[in-house]
Amino acid sequence: MKTISLLKAVLSQDMNLFQYKSKKNKSKVGKMVLPVALFFIMCLCMSSYAFMLAESLVPLKLTKIILTLYLGIVTVLTFVEGIYKSQGVLFDAKDNDLLFSLPIKRGTIIFVRIFKLLLFEILFNMMFLLPAYAVYAIYEKPGLSYYLLSLVMMLLVPIIPTIVSCFIGYFIKLISGKFKSSKIIQTIFTCLIFIVIMFGSINLNALITKVVANATNINEMITKIYYPIGAYISLIEEFDIILFIKLLVVNLIPFILFILFAQKFYFKIISNSKNHRQSSKAFKENEIISKKPIQSLTKKEIKRYFSSPVYMFNTSFGLILLPIMTAILVLKGKETIVSLLSAYGLKNSISIESLFYGLILFSILFTSISSSSISLEGRTINITKSLPIDYKVLFKSKIRTCLIIELPFALVSILIYALSGSIDILFLIECLLVSIISILFTAVMGLIINLKYPKLNATNDAEVVKQSMSANVSVFIGMGLFIVSLLFVNILGNKMDIRIVRFFHIIILLVSLLISYGYLMKNGPKEYQNLNA
Repeated sequence: MKTISLLKAVLSQDMNLFQYKSKKNKSKVGKMVLPVALFFIMCLCMSSYAFMLAESLVPLKLTKIILTLYLGIVTVLTFVEGIYKSQGVLFDAKDNDLLFSLPIKRGTIIFVRIFKLLLFEILFNMMFLLPAYAVYAIYEKPGLSYYLLSLVMMLLVPIIPTIVSCFIGYFIKLISGKFKSSKIIQTIFTCLIFIVIMFGSINLNALITKVVANATNINEMITKIYYPIGAYISLIEEFDIILFIKLLVVNLIPFILFILFAQKFYFKIISNSKNHRQSSKAFKENEIISKKPIQSLTKKEIKRYFSSPVYMFNTSFGLILLPIMTAILVLKGKETIVSLLSAYGLKNSISIESLFYGLILFSILFTSISSSSISLEGRTINITKSLPIDYKVLFKSKIRTCLIIELPFALVSILIYALSGSIDILFLIECLLVSIISILFTAVMGLIINLKYPKLNATNDAEVVKQSMSANVSVFIGMGLFIVSLLFVNILGNKMDIRIVRFFHIIILLVSLLISYGYLMKNGPKEYQNLNA
């Protein structure tokens, strides 16, 4: 009963991705419209890719490869996400002190933590797997056993990658806990892991574009590397009770062993980390520095950003990708990137300038640091509200923080492009302007959205950065703005001088920035004052 009560308490507070702040008189159905709509939009996008693959694979009687690919994708995504999400859910949860003080077995606490992490991964994976399952069912018309096996596989597929990523997160925390600046060491280790993963992913681009041509080989490779996927594919073709039991055992045994292993070492790491934080706070209390409010607030925001690996890596993926893709574009020419675009039916007549301009827009518009910055204040927001500062200054500090963090990536990328030899001063100025304006626009828009959909009762950073309505809405708005910008530049670029089109695009972004900034400064302080943790 204690386990069930604890699960209910944790899930009712933490797993509220589909809840957001709205008017008190609004019905529960009305509150669910937006998140459910976003979920179905993602499902539709994934369905379109599945249907594209099916058109080529069905004639070859290789429809099952759709399932193999999608299961492989969600396995990798679960692993990558788990590395930094485990930091917040397992090690840096804000309710650790409360749970540890209760008369609850250690194994129960570990189980609840892992269960919560797995449940979110299952919800996330559904956006990928449900479309794949549906497309396969439409073309192959399988029996009832297929649907039951697919449901079981949806529950099992995140277990092993989550356990492996938790082990990596455990060792990162273990090593970082031995240093005084544990957060910095933890961030460096996590950063190194992500760089390795990113470079590995870039080398797989050529393979992805030849999926259909090498379908059989890809299927064999994935099923041999990761046993559960191979077992599932074999089961939907011909059910075997022994193979099904093996599938269950392969997934459940590691889960049980991890719970037993974590009982011995998990609490020791939490204790060491807590002691370091307390000594660090005691040191800072003796250090009093007088600065202007906006400088102090900006410094506080930057420290908060780099102290959270979950916050940093969830918002910096596009930024890190920008200079890397720029270097690939400069060193290997546009053929590498164009070959990827042609796989999605895009014409290869696009210029390198347009590719680089689009790359800047993609990286910045999909980055939204400020959409979580207010929610991450949590219960300390009442302390901030009691300070003798204008809330407009607070907003400006958050906007400045976004500019300080994001602009260097854009500047480095512009410099890399300029060193390629084809220097066009006017184009470089356009790139600089669109970078600054886009960063400011996403920063302002992120604050507006975060004020509308705050999440101040989160128990860890991962819940705010990954599961909050504000973060998800900001991503979709950035996606929409990028697509509209791309269509605007490409369509008008075929009818008039592309430089003039880019100039008008920058002007439109600037006007949008000024309007949104005016709205934030007019209505933001009142909305911020009404927030309560």
